[in-house]
Amino acid sequence: MSIHSQPLYLGIDTGGTFTDGVLFDPQQRQVVRAAKVLTTHHDLKICIANILDELLPGPAPELALVSLSTTLAPNAIAEGKRRPAALLLIGYDPELVQRFQFHRQFGTPDYFFIRGGHLANGKEREALDEEAIRRAAAQVQGRVDAFAVSAYNSPRNASHEQRAAAVLSGLTALPVVQAHHLSGELDSIRRATTASLNASLLAHTREFMEAVEVMLAQKGIQCPVMVMRGDGSIVRTDFARERPVEIIHSGPATSAIGGYYLAETEAALVVDMGGTTTDLCVVDRGRIETIGDGAAIGPYRTCVRTVKSHSFGLGGDSLIQFDHFRHFSVGPERVLPLSYLCHEHPQVKQRLVNWLRSKDKILYSDELEHWILRREPLRQLANRYNQKAVELLRAGPVRMRDLVKAAGAVSVRALDTAELVNQGIIERAGLTPTDILHVTQEFQPWDVEAAVLAVEMAARLWGEDAQAFAGRVKTWITRRIAGEIVQYLSGMAFSAAESGQLDRWLFDESMSGSGPYLGCRIALKVPLVGIGAPASAFLPAVAAALGTECILPPHYHVANAVGTVVGNVIVRQKGSVFPCLEGAAITGSLARVANSQTKFERYEEALEYVRTTLEEQVTAQARLAGAESVVVECEERPVAEGMTEVYAVAIGKPGVNGRAVR
Repeated sequence: MSIHSQPLYLGIDTGGTFTDGVLFDPQQRQVVRAAKVLTTHHDLKICIANILDELLPGPAPELALVSLSTTLAPNAIAEGKRRPAALLLIGYDPELVQRFQFHRQFGTPDYFFIRGGHLANGKEREALDEEAIRRAAAQVQGRVDAFAVSAYNSPRNASHEQRAAAVLSGLTALPVVQAHHLSGELDSIRRATTASLNASLLAHTREFMEAVEVMLAQKGIQCPVMVMRGDGSIVRTDFARERPVEIIHSGPATSAIGGYYLAETEAALVVDMGGTTTDLCVVDRGRIETIGDGAAIGPYRTCVRTVKSHSFGLGGDSLIQFDHFRHFSVGPERVLPLSYLCHEHPQVKQRLVNWLRSKDKILYSDELEHWILRREPLRQLANRYNQKAVELLRAGPVRMRDLVKAAGAVSVRALDTAELVNQGIIERAGLTPTDILHVTQEFQPWDVEAAVLAVEMAARLWGEDAQAFAGRVKTWITRRIAGEIVQYLSGMAFSAAESGQLDRWLFDESMSGSGPYLGCRIALKVPLVGIGAPASAFLPAVAAALGTECILPPHYHVANAVGTVVGNVIVRQKGSVFPCLEGAAITGSLARVANSQTKFERYEEALEYVRTTLEEQVTAQARLAGAESVVVECEERPVAEGMTEVYAVAIGKPGVNGRAVR
């Protein structure tokens, strides 16, 4: 029997390194219990089971809601680990795409031009070439995990996307994503990019949600399960399951919401430093700014609405890289810390320690890299060295250079490392900031001896001791995060480091203050709210470098999980009214909503139709997404004479058994 008179909320955030969880009392508005476990990428059910065991050690209390967020999708993009997908472009101009190199935005090398598409008025421009669809499907058979279809002007008429999806579904059991399901925007390139990314991330999202559902069922937990979207709203998992691109920025959204909620501040820069990425987001007067249908996800421009945030590949488990020229960097790749590897595999530790003690110094960071087998290949590996490496790894983790030699390859370039990593077959281990914290004694849950010895060997390349090298790493991280903050808040990119431009000098002088005559100071005018596991070790120095306060609120290490349980269901949709032209004459008004348009004789009739239809549609979608007690707000924005855009927003609390959760 729960000691709480009202049902509790359960929030879970699965990141690249840790899975966080909280039990939250919505009446008292406070965290009842918090937990953090390692994310098990090879089998997400393990980490979900572990977090549930930590949060619910005895009989489960009554739960009104389970709410989720995850950074698995953006991490997959940041680390280049998306699943392969094919993109069919119906009615697109190949010459135009190549001339402006739009293909670089598609996020896949497997894209195909198919004849078809519609005009802006929704009329068919050219018949759909179904035979070309069949040829494309045959060409990528066995090498992609999903298809995406984007037809020119599909927001005006989606019939070609629908027909193409039907053809593909008759040829393969792979999922097919239709672009018009994700966006009504006319920008054909961003729509295609959004559909392609969505297709490549389906497997990541489904694996996560299925793992949660299986583990909840085993615990006997029956209640609505929601997931945070990138714009800070929450929806039911079955609604989000087919739209993983919409939850790509759920991590930054929950960071911002959880951070400012726990810090109890009206204005702040929330900095979430995790194991894989660092996310930045501004909260102003308690509100988080969103980007409407144009968010950037890594290098890709999409049609997705998200919070205005910035993510980059730097975290506690980022790979520290160096070479004999003393080039030095951290990230963006995420690897297992050597301290954790040696803690989990004592036999590996002994081999590594013996090898390190036989060395005078380490000239390359990849000398420390180890590979671990995580899952058997889903399909036959094309690279014979990859196949041999998998066979060798079945006996346990192996240092990468030893593995390459044992596989009979001349160098690691002979292996297709991307294939092994992207399919989740192997996981890499190497030197990370987490190992550095074992040296500085700020975080020591795993093997200290292995971490200290590895850092000592790396430090000798600079003629330093382990503590000095740790300081080098922390200084590099401070400058990197501070630099990303300056660029994010200013909206301007730095010049190249070697360019000698003034912006670079100003930043460097602000960080070091080494100029003999001229100085400057870049100051952050709001507090920095630090959340995430490594926040206390790295973010106070960043705040000091930017002349501001660093707030580490209660439960800062699990703030993302808190963010999942304090949101609303929000659905947005846009419609428009514009003149109907026949030749040079205006013959009425067109009302456009979703993927259809209707002609009316009078402008007022068209406007009323758009307003009413939008209210009905967003209300229905909000309820489908899991909301009860839905409130709809409509805004009309005149564009020109006879032209108006109408925006509708439906907001509601997630529902439980027909009533809204308060």
